[in-house]
This record gives sequence, C-alpha cells and structure tokens, in this order.
Amino acid sequence: MENIRISDALQVLRPGAEWSITNNSYGQLDWLDTEQTKPTEEEVAQKVAELTYQKEVEAYKEQRAAEYPSYADQFDKIYHSGVNAWKAQIKTIKDKYPKQTIDATELQSRKDQAVSDIQTERYATALKRLDQYVLSVGRPEITEEVEVVTGKTWVGDENGSWVENTTTETVVLYNAIDPLPATVEVFNQETESMETVPNPLIVKDEEERAAAQAVVDATPQQVKDDYASA
Repeated sequence: MENIRISDALQVLRPGAEWSITNNSYGQLDWLDTEQTKPTEEEVAQKVAELTYQKEVEAYKEQRAAEYPSYADQFDKIYHSGVNAWKAQIKTIKDKYPKQTIDATELQSRKDQAVSDIQTERYATALKRLDQYVLSVGRPEITEEVEVVTGKTWVGDENGSWVENTTTETVVLYNAIDPLPATVEVFNQETESMETVPNPLIVKDEEERAAAQAVVDATPQQVKDDYASA
C-alpha cells in the first residue's frame, strides 16, 4: 500500500488550487494559487493522517477483490455446485477480510499525533538554534578534563600485575570566539559618505533567536515533557 503524500492531502483540502512541491516537503511547497489560501502545515498533516487511516480501513476491499474468483469462475461455481456453495465460497473470503469502519476516537488520536509531531520537530529545531552562542557575546573557551595514561607500573612480586599510571589533562574542545562588534561602517551611496549601522550579522542573529524563543514559548508543555523524556 502506497503512502499518502502531501499532494494527496492538498488535492482534498484545496481542490483545483495551483501549487508545486518538492520532495514531499511542506517547507518546499510553493503556493501559486491566488484564490485559495495556502493550508497550514498542521492542516496538511492532519489530512495526511486522515487519508492514511481511511486507506488502511478500506484495505479490506482490495484484499477481498484480489481473492474473489473471476465472474466466469463464479458463474461456473453456481452452475455446477449451486448458489449456496457459491455463497459459502464468497463468505469465506469476506470473513477472512472483515469490513472495517472509521473509528472517530482513533481518527482524532492520529490527527492529534500528527500535530504533535510537527510541534516536536519545531521545538527541537528551536532549541538547537538557541543553543548556538550569541554573536554579540561571543563564546568562552570550552575545555574538558580527561584522564590520560602515562605509563605502566609493575605491582607485586612475580604474581603481580601491571597497573596503568594516569594523570588528568585539560583538553580544549572549542576555542574561544570573540564577540562581534555591535556596529559596522558602511558606505551610503545616497550621501556618498560612511555611516555607522548596527552589525547586520548581530541583527539577524537576534531576530532568529527571538523567533526560536517564540516557538519554544508557544510549544505545549506536554510536547516539551515528551521531548525531554524521549
């Protein structure tokens, strides 16, 4: 059974809309339609979950069809063995693949999980971004104390053994990084002169950090707890 793709969900959510997508990724969805609004990532994920569940539930139809005899064989069965024998043969297949129906609770659970997966991914990405050092502050040297073997010493008599001699050394994991200057000099073409402006790298860093923090703040506590315990 083929997996439901984002394109399948979009066709149901926004029939006839114009769009293009790459690698089945919502992040690479280019919305071209001017009449219908672009569905949110949560909407798409929930519809994918719904269509996937629906396809699983309706799988019994394909399974039955694959084992049903051809019409010619069924007519032959009726002719030679009678209607009751034909009914019994068909019932065996139906019993083997019983009819399934959509369970509202299960459907909602799958939709909720789809949204939770998105929130978890966003949360993890935001934490990773916030974990990077602040450009305007820099980063101190990061070191670690490690135990190093310096040699071996024989301990005991002829029945003794070699014992490792160790010492503790400080190893630099990451070199220190100086903070970037708060401002930079740029040439203003209109005034044809140099002017001082906020460092664009710091501005971008602060904007990205603010956006990441907003994601963290908006993440439901249950998602945070599940992520922490994973």
